[in-house]
Amino acid sequence: MSRLTNETRALIPVFNEFGEAETLVYQPEGVMRVKGSPIDLLEHACLYYGSSIQGRIEAARHVLGPHRKTPVVMDWHADAVFFPTIAKESPDCAWINFQHVTAIKKDGKETLIQFLTGESVKVHVSDHTVSRQKQRSIELSYAFQKRFHDSTLQHA
Repeated sequence: MSRLTNETRALIPVFNEFGEAETLVYQPEGVMRVKGSPIDLLEHACLYYGSSIQGRIEAARHVLGPHRKTPVVMDWHADAVFFPTIAKESPDCAWINFQHVTAIKKDGKETLIQFLTGESVKVHVSDHTVSRQKQRSIELSYAFQKRFHDSTLQHA
């Protein structure tokens, strides 16, 4: 499996013919189908960058306040912040990297999320929910980047 990075655009849940969780991973080199659910892949990526997903969620809630559907800062530079489309425990939860989102459009009962690459994905939540999640991700990214920047200035 290719490693998740700040260039990863989305983690979309799908299921194979045996009902096992798989994920469509939107990477610069294309869309790859990999074994495991989006939350499993994100957990692995968070651990790679030094924390569990639960630790990242607790840190995010410290900044944003106690909310459901908390965005996750994957790496400690806050370059990649993924937000869940629905409750993270749901097998249908997709995770979107806010930095790559250029447009959010209502499409019937679904929402079309368009990326900088021109690609798009459909999710089964309202455009308002996606817009709010993107906004919360921006706030979280800004807060962590400011902390990182401030701490490097103090040590210079």
